[in-house]
Amino acid sequence: MTVERESPPGGGPWPNNGDIYERLRVSLLEQAERAEADGHTDEAADLRARAAYQRRERDRCYREHERRMLNRSIHRRRY
Repeated sequence: MTVERESPPGGGPWPNNGDIYERLRVSLLEQAERAEADGHTDEAADLRARAAYQRRERDRCYREHERRMLNRSIHRRRY
């Protein structure tokens, strides 16, 4: 089974380093599937935990991007 890449809300590419985190997340989940199939459940659990961390980092990059865009918008309205 292959893991599908997720896209940000609204589509398009992930901003900042979000794409790197997403690619790493998918790679880790695929490795976890292979480890699980080989009977290495502890390794698979570790890889899934690492993938969850990559997802959190990806989402953090997205939130920072959204905050920057909002700040720019507010700044333009003021001046």
